[in-house]
Amino acid sequence: MLLRILVIFVLSFAALGEQRISSTVPSLSETLYELGLDSEVVGVSRFCLFDKKFCSKDKIGTSLDINYEKILKLNTSIVLLSSKASSKQINNLKKLGVETIALAHDRLDDVFHSINFLGKKFSREKRAKELIDNLNKYLTKKSKKKPLKVLFLISSSLRDGEIVKALAAGEETFYSDILDRIGHQNVLSGGSAAYPEIGRERLLSLEYDVIFEIYGAHNKDSMKSHEQAWKKILKESKKTKYIQLYGDYHFIPGPRVWKIAEDIKNSLEVSHVKN
Repeated sequence: MLLRILVIFVLSFAALGEQRISSTVPSLSETLYELGLDSEVVGVSRFCLFDKKFCSKDKIGTSLDINYEKILKLNTSIVLLSSKASSKQINNLKKLGVETIALAHDRLDDVFHSINFLGKKFSREKRAKELIDNLNKYLTKKSKKKPLKVLFLISSSLRDGEIVKALAAGEETFYSDILDRIGHQNVLSGGSAAYPEIGRERLLSLEYDVIFEIYGAHNKDSMKSHEQAWKKILKESKKTKYIQLYGDYHFIPGPRVWKIAEDIKNSLEVSHVKN
């Protein structure tokens, strides 16, 4: 297999001086796009969804499942990886003469760092500054609401129309960072798990003012049934509000995290949540 890949590498050629980038991380792919590097990107992850044309580029796998043969067929010069990629994967790419860049993408600071780093790496400093300034514009603007205790959910599960468990955002996440920046509190602060699974009993016992749950194209059809189930559980626990946020960008720690902040603030204003 390695011999076959090396043969492809020898037969392949790239234009001298041309950057040919493959990204295995959706949030980093979006950052490259926003930096104006569309033409330099030749490969993306199969989970790239934010822009139909951009994400139609060749699929090169993920940080956990890299398609080395495709990367070489594309004459890739640089591969962007998650900081969680294994040393084996990084070494395999280096052996094939491909430069690697591994970046974290879990926290809000990681988003800022990725934009700055990639902006400098690919000589897009001016555009990177514009993106950073835009993020700070929305993420330093405190919500008009008094601080609320928020339970932020990535997903929840139903059984016979009843909420049985939920996957939530813990303290060590960009969601918690966003809440903090706009003046609200994640009720799961202090826990060790980034995305803990919470059972029905604890969902009923937690003290919160509002629940946010995010949805995208992959689970849009479940929004109505989940809303009905949450209204029932909130009535039982005498909690306040359950708010659904729709948009695939809610799942991506990339340049559009400012929109998540705006969605949270705007939905609180519309819903008249009290603390």
